[in-house]
Amino acid sequence: MATNPPRTACYFDGACPRNQFGTKGPMKAAYVVDGVGTVRDVDDLETSTGRIRSNNVAEYQALILLLDHLRKRDQALAARGRYRIHGDSQLVVRQMVGEYRVTQLHLQMLHAKATDLAAVLDVEFRWIPRGENPAGRLLETKNRRDKKATREN
Repeated sequence: MATNPPRTACYFDGACPRNQFGTKGPMKAAYVVDGVGTVRDVDDLETSTGRIRSNNVAEYQALILLLDHLRKRDQALAARGRYRIHGDSQLVVRQMVGEYRVTQLHLQMLHAKATDLAAVLDVEFRWIPRGENPAGRLLETKNRRDKKATREN
């Protein structure tokens, strides 16, 4: 009897500096795959009612970046990987597994994009506490370095 290979552990996290870290600036998104982390600035979400920035938007942007990275990885390897995606946002994780409805219009757009990307991958989602999220630690480290660089300049 054939067994499935183990799932690759992946992590995502997002932060909105007005809401976290006590500074202003662009929202940040981070993900970690195979111990390699990526941090990116993400733009505010443009909607018909104006620009929106929040931790939930940043979390979804981080998840979308991770899912897109995994899709490209599968294409480059010409193989379908198996992934376990960990996030510390209960809202995003529970919405992705269908436990929570997505009631806010701006999050519906992001959820739809994440769902479309996840549909072509072999993924499962798990919530983890923030202290166990390497992507969250990566964001905190990047923020500390950015603050130090700003003070030294």
